[in-house]
Parts: sequence; structure tokens; C-alpha cells
Amino acid sequence: MLASPAVRTAAAAVLTAAAVTAAPAPAQAARSAPPAPTAGRPFLPGVAAFAPFAAQSSSNWAGYAATGGRYTSVGSRWVVPAVTCSAGGIVAFWVGLDGWGSSSVEQNGTGADCSTGSPAYFAWWETYPQNAMQDYADPVAAGDVVTSTVTSLGSGNYELDLDDTTKGWAEHHKVSAPGAANASAEIVAEAATEGDAISALPDFGSVHFSGGRIDKAAPQQAGAQPVDMTSASGAVVAATGSLDPAGDFTVAYQYTSSLLRVGVQPVRFGGGRRSRPAPGPRSRTDAPHGSVLARSPRAAAS
Repeated sequence: MLASPAVRTAAAAVLTAAAVTAAPAPAQAARSAPPAPTAGRPFLPGVAAFAPFAAQSSSNWAGYAATGGRYTSVGSRWVVPAVTCSAGGIVAFWVGLDGWGSSSVEQNGTGADCSTGSPAYFAWWETYPQNAMQDYADPVAAGDVVTSTVTSLGSGNYELDLDDTTKGWAEHHKVSAPGAANASAEIVAEAATEGDAISALPDFGSVHFSGGRIDKAAPQQAGAQPVDMTSASGAVVAATGSLDPAGDFTVAYQYTSSLLRVGVQPVRFGGGRRSRPAPGPRSRTDAPHGSVLARSPRAAAS
């Protein structure tokens, strides 16, 4: 969904996308350039806005994020989770650079839109503020194995790679994002911001990120910190599990503040967590190409 995790613009859904350790995939055609920017999704990217405490919490991010340095690549692999539309918001899964401590983001990933009451799965990329979130035309479904990587090539240029090894398609784009700071790297599940508020998080069960890498090493080697998504009352709504040496971890949707999914307890849960609210959504005038904030329904999964 970005300077702190909570922003999405009218015709633009923004998520922070990422880098991925590529898994063997069948031969597939790669596109030489991303599609021309359009009005985009009716949501704005969410930049992370949390303080650097030992145990982080955010109103729209859950996952691992590294900050305090300059990062050149990030990547991970995940299986697209089956989403139950318990709420009408959008949940997105991505890897990316920037978004925490900076106002830009370079990212790509997958998502599920519950605005129609049934999940509509999609793949997307973004380099905010140059380009709001753009959909790829490729099909995505629950159960697909997806790998994503975002790499800084220097001089404000980036390579965004997204592969669906289940469907057999791959997107490899080189894009320009002048002025991007490379100030953070993250692997995240996000509740998209819609209009003036973070959308209600649909039940995504859990998503397992595997083979995570930041600058070609396990995220913990880059100092990545766990982030739990919390409600305004402080209840955990998406819990981030521990990170293993291979760069694997799980983020799990939580039914209530007292009922945690088995095996995925928030890192340092109940340990005096402190947090501050994420910044509000950008104004309509920030929407690329003068687009207007409005919801555009997508086709639901059959």
C-alpha cells in the first residue's frame, strides 16, 4: 500500500513491493517495459509510520522492515493465501524498498480486493510518487506461488521482478524513480488505505514468506525488525511470527485481540509495545495524473 504504512490514493492502490529469491520457473516471456501508467487503483500507497522501538506496531503493516541504512535489494516468495471477505477492504502482500522513513516506495506484489464481497486477486507494481499502483494483466489465484524482488540499479533506476511459477508468467521491468532514498527494505502484508481511512482488513488466514533476502542476506542480518498490525485500540489484527535463519516467517490474521492463531504469536506480544498512528492518506491533489479518489470494482474470483 508511503512514508509510513498508511496511504492510498484515489485511482491508486499502493503497496510496498519487494525483492525475492527466485525459484525455478518454466520458460516464460518477460516484458521489456511496464504498462503505461493509468488512473490506477482507487487506493493510495501506505508509507510506514512507526517509531524505532524494539517491538514495532503499525496500523497497516505486518511483517519485517529494515531501516537506518541504504539498501539495494529485497526479495521473498509466498503462496497467495485464500482470502475470506469478512470485511470489504483490500489486503496486499509485497516486498519493496523505501516507505519507512521516506516518502517514496518502489514495490510489487499481489493482493485481494474484497470491495464486491468476493475476493478479486491481482498482481501489481508501483514506484510512488512517479507511478501509483498499476495492475499487471496477468492472472492470479489463491494457491499461486509468487516470488518478488526489487533491486536498485543506481542513479534512480530500479528493476521490479514478479514471477508466478504456478501460472507460468513473469514480469521484469526497469523503471525510473528519481530521488528515491533506498532508506528501508521490507517484506509486508498490508491493509490498504481507502479514502481517508485504512480499509478493514479481510481475513487472509495466514501468509508464509520464505527465502526472504535484504541485500542478498537474511533479513535479520540487515537488522530487520518485526512489525505487528494493530487496531486503534491496540489490539493485534495481524501477528508477525519469528524469523528463522533461512529468512522464513509467517504473518497471521487475528480474529480478536484475545484469540491468536495457533503457532503465530506477535513478537514480544504483551511486552510493553509502544506505537504511534500512521500518517493520514495523501490528499486528492497527490493522486497521479489528477485522478479522483473512487472505488473501481474488480472481477471477483470464480
